Amino acid sequence: MTQPDGGQSPYDPPQQPQQPDQGQPGAAPGEPAPYQQTPYPQAPQGPVYAQGGQPGAYGAGPLPKNSLGVWSLVLGILSVLGCGLLTGIAAIITGSKSRRAQREGLADNGGMGLAGLIMGWIGTVLITLGWAAYLVFIGFLVNSPEFQDDIEQELEQQYQQELDQGLEQGIDPSLDPELQDALDQLEQLENG
Repeated sequence: MTQPDGGQSPYDPPQQPQQPDQGQPGAAPGEPAPYQQTPYPQAPQGPVYAQGGQPGAYGAGPLPKNSLGVWSLVLGILSVLGCGLLTGIAAIITGSKSRRAQREGLADNGGMGLAGLIMGWIGTVLITLGWAAYLVFIGFLVNSPEFQDDIEQELEQQYQQELDQGLEQGIDPSLDPELQDALDQLEQLENG
């Protein structure tokens, strides 16, 4: 298709000048030579992996160990949010493996692995400190004299209730060996 001013449209294929028949195979006398396509270089077959932490070629598939960085980041976030000690340890392990895969050229998201590794350590330390503080608090609470006095009073009240119920039912506490042992223990606690 030509334009009105005699030029050729940019969308039309270029016109080949008519050449005389030079004995091209498949060309009839008086016809132009068949279109000869120049071969394009073939792209390498199979997956293309980046080496040395360099990004892969255009159109290359995802690197085989990129999921380690993603898992490390997710587990690290969960560990910082307090979802458990196991998520922190798993974030540390997957983050370390992600960083190693980046150094080997099998992954390109080592930053995610590093973030997950750091958050995994932070979450693990926070959870460990939280449990330690909880156990120390319980230890102080159990060993405090006020707590022990409250327990003794509660045991005395329970014993008195059981003794009163036994007397109402006509049971002599001196005949029950378990009750006598409980009385002896209570006297020992009161004396000292």
